[in-house]
Order: sequence, then structure tokens, then C-alpha cells
Amino acid sequence: MLLALLLPLFAGCGGSPVGFPYSRESLVFPPSQTRLPRIQLLSVTDERPAEQREGSGHFVDITFPDDASWSRPVADLYRDALLQDIGQTSLAEAVPLSNQADYTLEATIHSFHCRMERSAVSFALPVGVGLVGGFFWGDDTSSKLKRGLVLAVAALGALPTPLHLRAEAEVELVLRDRGGRELWRQDCLGEIDDDVGEPAVSRRDAHFAQRLLPQAVKRCNACLLGQLRQWLVEHPLDEGQQVEG
Repeated sequence: MLLALLLPLFAGCGGSPVGFPYSRESLVFPPSQTRLPRIQLLSVTDERPAEQREGSGHFVDITFPDDASWSRPVADLYRDALLQDIGQTSLAEAVPLSNQADYTLEATIHSFHCRMERSAVSFALPVGVGLVGGFFWGDDTSSKLKRGLVLAVAALGALPTPLHLRAEAEVELVLRDRGGRELWRQDCLGEIDDDVGEPAVSRRDAHFAQRLLPQAVKRCNACLLGQLRQWLVEHPLDEGQQVEG
């Protein structure tokens, strides 16, 4: 029983691959000029620290998912999310080739992870409840101790205790003209915090990552694309700049 209940602490995201269910955008930007500018997403560079790539922690402060747990590379997940938001907000027309583009866009991922924070009380409280239950249930000292330990292990897997979650996505975008000259640069951070009640041995990493990280990315992209749109409004394309379709 002890092994069965404590196994999730070490399993983490070790089951099925962690997906990234990214929602459709509901905000559509009004046109900023006569036609949508054409942007090629030239590159997405993953520069997350090693702690996020490899994951860390088992009991109280846990960083997840590690790279091996994702269904696809993080750079590919973010590329698809960014292109989806660019298209669905009508900010610009994403094009695949540089000779079709008015601008090129480069993305650098600085953070893309979840953090799970527990207090030591998360383990002490269920154990205490189990030991007290065993004291009232047992017949003699030995049986009280044995039954108390059994109840303590069961309580670790059954009683909800406070758990704080944070999802974080930080990305930097650089916009360049057709000659490679930097025109605009911005870094934005999207964060989602949540407090839940979970058993002390619960490690529903995949569930939390799939629920919270897409929201964090959505906030990050809303910040980036909102500021990019403002730049595009202030710097409309003239006829000499436009690439003919």
C-alpha cells in the first residue's frame, strides 16, 4: 500500500505525453492599414534554463514538465500557438517564404513551465490524522501503532491539502524589415496562479500543465501582439515597402 500511494511522487509526468490544448482566440484586432501586413515567423529559439528543461523537485517545490514529458518540442508548441494567434486576431497574414513577407519575426522562449509548491504541513497533517485514528482503533500499543501507520499512509493519498500552482510563459519577439534591420523588440510574461486542494502524494503534473500553461501563453501572446499591433498602426506600410502578392 505504501509503495502504491507514494509512487506518484516519483512518477510525475511519466505517463502519457503532456499535450498542449491551446484555445482559439476570441479577440480580433481592427484593421491597422489598407491590407494586412505579411509576416514570416523566421525562427523560434528555446532558451529556457536547465531547471525547466530537466524538471526539478519531488516533494515540495516541483518544476514541471521536463522536455521528455512533452508530446512535442516546446519550440514547436509555441510556434503553432503564436501563428494561430497572429492569424485569428487578424493582426497580420503569416506567410511561409521570406520573399512573400513585409517583415520577419523572431521569437525567443525564456520561460515555459509550471511550478507546484507544497508546505511540509501537507505531509504532517495527514500522517497525524492517521496516527490519531489508529490510536482510537487499535486494541493494544502494537496494534494501535500498526493501524495508525496504515491509516497515515491512506490519509496521504486521500485527504486534500493546500497546493499552490503557477504557470509561466515568457517570450521575446523581434520584428525586422526585409533587409534584416531591427524595427521592434518586446518581452512579455504571462502568469497564471491557482490554489487547489490535492492529496499530499498527488502528482497530476500533466493535468495541471495542460490546464494552466496554455492560459499563461495566451496572456503572454496577448501582451506581445497587442504591442506589436500598436507599432504597426504607428508605422503603416507605404507602397514602396509592400511586397506584391
